[in-house]
Amino acid sequence: MRIFENACDDPERKSKPLSLRLARFVKRLLGQKNTAFSEFGVRWHLDFPDPKRPVWFLPGGRVVQGWIVLPENLAETLSDVRIVAQWQPEFELCHPLDIDRPDVAEKIVSAPMQEAAQRVGGFRFTVPPMLASFRLMLVLEGESWLLREIRVDIGNDDCGQQLKVLEGKQGWLFLDNDTNGSVDQFMGRMRLTKSGLEGWDDYLHQLENVADGLPCALLVAPSKESVMGANYHPRQEGASGPMHQLLTLDVSKDVVYPVDELKALGDRAFIPTDTHWTNEGALAATLALVAKLGVDENACRELFKNDRYKSKTMSGDLGNKLTPNKTSSVAVLVSFGYSRYKTYDNGLPNFGRLLVVEYPEALMAGTCLIFGSSSSYSMFNYLCRVFQRIVFVHSAGNVDPDLVKAVAPAYLATQTNARFVVQIPTVAHSLDKVIHQKCAQLDEKAFEGVREKRIIASDKYLQTLGLLRWEQIASSHLV
Repeated sequence: MRIFENACDDPERKSKPLSLRLARFVKRLLGQKNTAFSEFGVRWHLDFPDPKRPVWFLPGGRVVQGWIVLPENLAETLSDVRIVAQWQPEFELCHPLDIDRPDVAEKIVSAPMQEAAQRVGGFRFTVPPMLASFRLMLVLEGESWLLREIRVDIGNDDCGQQLKVLEGKQGWLFLDNDTNGSVDQFMGRMRLTKSGLEGWDDYLHQLENVADGLPCALLVAPSKESVMGANYHPRQEGASGPMHQLLTLDVSKDVVYPVDELKALGDRAFIPTDTHWTNEGALAATLALVAKLGVDENACRELFKNDRYKSKTMSGDLGNKLTPNKTSSVAVLVSFGYSRYKTYDNGLPNFGRLLVVEYPEALMAGTCLIFGSSSSYSMFNYLCRVFQRIVFVHSAGNVDPDLVKAVAPAYLATQTNARFVVQIPTVAHSLDKVIHQKCAQLDEKAFEGVREKRIIASDKYLQTLGLLRWEQIASSHLV
């Protein structure tokens, strides 16, 4: 199992004597009081956030800005130093000292300007606007040192309206300011920590145990940025990120990550004004998943070869955040629809939803149990023609072992989205608890929406499927 001590480690980087010297130097220095910084020739300062200065927000969030000055004999190591912000144990933001600070060089470093600038490293990045506390650390060659625990009073801060959409080239829209840091992930600045990688390693091992010999796979839906970003994203793509780290784990052999299959579709892979893949993208992901589950991919292609698509204008979850709404044209499957084959649906929105699709003419007999997310829904048009029965739980890859035992599927799949990789799923999920919590949170309008979506099935049918327990929990709240 390849797990690196710090998320900012580069496993291919060879040790550099100067960097190692700086690491030892800083380790000794940070063990002393901050007043020793200037005595040893190392200084650092945090400009923002500062309780004595007005708060500063950019479209990406709260600004974190400062600088570090290295002693002359260690100036060459500046490019290897990283500043890290961490507020969750599983992931962290990792930034280079790549901001020029001529103001600091001029005032603090007694040397010609060019030489001084080589010793002064500035940093500026953003963290979520409503983040009340985080740790700021210095990282070098696999070791990290705490610079400061930062706490901010968010009660009176006016962060303005944080736009959730980033406008790219040729009308393509991308997600921004989301809780998973999609832009930072794309730029390679958000990384899984050792704890995060260990969490994924544990999840994948436990998933294998729960499957207990069943064909099993985890499908990670590639982010729109990873597929379309090189052509249309306004930011520069980074060399690595959480998904790349996950794929380095030895146990990732059961992970399906169809980024190449989606790239092969070109502009047909994703909806320009939405975060999700198109129907054609969903088909590509379906073929990759069923192949991993041991189903003949060529036989599946035969199932779909006569499918017909029609261009449709739609807004999407990104386009509808803009004023006026922005739309795009996308090819939509029109020759088949899974909805008519739904035999049960508890109707709950997102997490806690449980539904069943049965298609008698499917290629494979038996049940495929899927613990998935929003990207799964567009796959149902294809998956239900492969597997005779689909039992779906909206859980973003979190697995309820009791449900697995009750359903006793022939195939087990979990599905999450790449931007969710910083949130480690569990194999100790409780659908009972989620249904209780979701129903308790619904207002009257939401209740009406659930009742409209619900498809009721007989107790006898649900008992046969092993799902009666979970319907009884939902109906106790909804009836």
